[in-house]
Amino acid sequence: MKKDKILSILLPVITVGCILVLWSVSAVAVDNEFLLPNLKLTFTSLITLFSSGEFYLAFLYTLLRSLIAFIVSFLLATVLAVIGNANALAKRVIKILISITRALPTIAVVLLLLFWTNSQVAPVIVTMLVVLPTVYTNVDNALNEIDYEQLQMCKLFNVNSKTILTKVKIPQIAPSMVNAIGSGLSLNLKLMVAAEVLSQTAKSLGYMLNTSKVYFEISTMIAIVLVTVIVGIIIETVFSKVSERLGKWK
Repeated sequence: MKKDKILSILLPVITVGCILVLWSVSAVAVDNEFLLPNLKLTFTSLITLFSSGEFYLAFLYTLLRSLIAFIVSFLLATVLAVIGNANALAKRVIKILISITRALPTIAVVLLLLFWTNSQVAPVIVTMLVVLPTVYTNVDNALNEIDYEQLQMCKLFNVNSKTILTKVKIPQIAPSMVNAIGSGLSLNLKLMVAAEVLSQTAKSLGYMLNTSKVYFEISTMIAIVLVTVIVGIIIETVFSKVSERLGKWK
């Protein structure tokens, strides 16, 4: 157990260290900050970002859009998964719809949505549509983890519905659901930034990436990407830890 804990700490550190060394060597070999800026220049751009009010405003708007898109996709996925678990025919129809949604070309959908809505709304809708299949699959898998033998036992002993929900169903699905929320939020954030770039959404990380590209500020672009990646990792890690604790409750 102690060895596993040490490895869980050392492996990420070693992996990140190797990436940084490879980055440094590659930057020296390329010797062109417009293609691959070095660590110092990127770190300076990162500090500049954190000292800019525009960055915080853009980050908050992007995060807000991501949350809205995820909440809608999560609620819709949960409703569809519950309906599908209650009716076999409905589940087959839902799976067809999910397959169609998964196959939608993202760029084409964004362009169409820009005609029908605007650059603020389009990223939210397209992110919701892209994430929906993944969230649905995760929620459906969580519902399938419910031990229906226990439910039959509860009904046999006339256990009330509230107790069944709080003592049987929720403890069984909570770890998977929380894990799904964490991975979904992280994926939402990354997709939202990509959709904002395509939509050229004002007051967003995507817009800042577009602006940096126009002015060849490659170090700023990498800094924004690093922020997105770090926030995504933090979200997934926090929810994963919560899921582990809930698994012990289960």
